[in-house]
Amino acid sequence: MRPAGGWRTGGVAVALTAIALGASGCATSSLSTDDPLRYLITIDQLVAPDFTETSPPAHIDAAALAAGDTSTASALSKDGLQSAARVQYQRAVEFGVSNGPIDVVATVERFGDVSGASSAYGVSVRQVDAIAGAVQTSTGPLGDEAHAVSVVRTTSSGIEAVEITVVWRVGNLVNIVVARGRYGGTRLDDALLLAGLQTKNETAAAAA
Repeated sequence: MRPAGGWRTGGVAVALTAIALGASGCATSSLSTDDPLRYLITIDQLVAPDFTETSPPAHIDAAALAAGDTSTASALSKDGLQSAARVQYQRAVEFGVSNGPIDVVATVERFGDVSGASSAYGVSVRQVDAIAGAVQTSTGPLGDEAHAVSVVRTTSSGIEAVEITVVWRVGNLVNIVVARGRYGGTRLDDALLLAGLQTKNETAAAAA
């Protein structure tokens, strides 16, 4: 079995099951009010070695979330976006033989209520589905609603690369994790493990 980001496939499956069971049906009676920076997956939670912060955790606005699309930015604002944060991690490895993600981007968006977050979740889903070549795939239990797509591209060196995006909602929080790496070396399971860890950050904060 191929190790993925330092884990054997069987180990990933067990970990994913445990995290998914803890994350499913995780809506709480109260709204999340903490700074989204608190919920982002941390470098200490990345099991694969050699990751560094290439973009430290920081707040971002609707324009950044919408990647310059004014209609999407407007929709997020109308949905009651209160605060958002993002972090990026990368590791330097030989791409052609790499296993597990080599580039991870995590985002948390906090909305004023669950209705607004659910609407914004739909906006994000439509946004990732519109990526050329995006293939939808199931996530299994994750938060209150979840969606994933993968996109495969051929690099200039002829090696195929994959970008996997997972979008999910936990109460009034909308999350996005993007995992990039070698096609065949980076899988949906890798991205879902990261998503599960970020969800644990959110549910732990809610229980505190």
